[in-house]
Amino acid sequence: MANQSDVQAEAAIRAHHRELHDELRVRVLGLEEEVRGSRAYDDTRDAVLTYLDGELLPHAAAEEVALYPAGDTGASELLVRAMREEHRNLIAQVEGLRTARDGIAAVTKASAILALFESHLAKDNDLLVPALLADPGVSLAALLGGMHELVG
Repeated sequence: MANQSDVQAEAAIRAHHRELHDELRVRVLGLEEEVRGSRAYDDTRDAVLTYLDGELLPHAAAEEVALYPAGDTGASELLVRAMREEHRNLIAQVEGLRTARDGIAAVTKASAILALFESHLAKDNDLLVPALLADPGVSLAALLGGMHELVG
């Protein structure tokens, strides 16, 4: 049975994930709106990239340092390996957005990033975090100590 600190850590992770998702989604939809309206999209693409570079990718890196080592063995080992691969895919997609040559390519890349992130969050929230919470040898609260990038 998880202690109160671990339950609070789980809630903080989930809340931060919702915030990351909502903020990314707003920016991606803004980019799509600009491109659909045949307006200049550079500023909105830059806003997506700034968010990815300043928030989402640092969050992914923090997960790999704080959470993933705890899930790197046993039943969750393959899940963690797949989630690390998704992080590499996210980085590649961000680079694709950075070098997109036109608005359609930018929206396509940004939408792919959002879809990949949504899938990744489902694994985080529905598989990895509950597995770590259920593991009596793991303390989510201890893993998150000082990890602002994971919990906002």
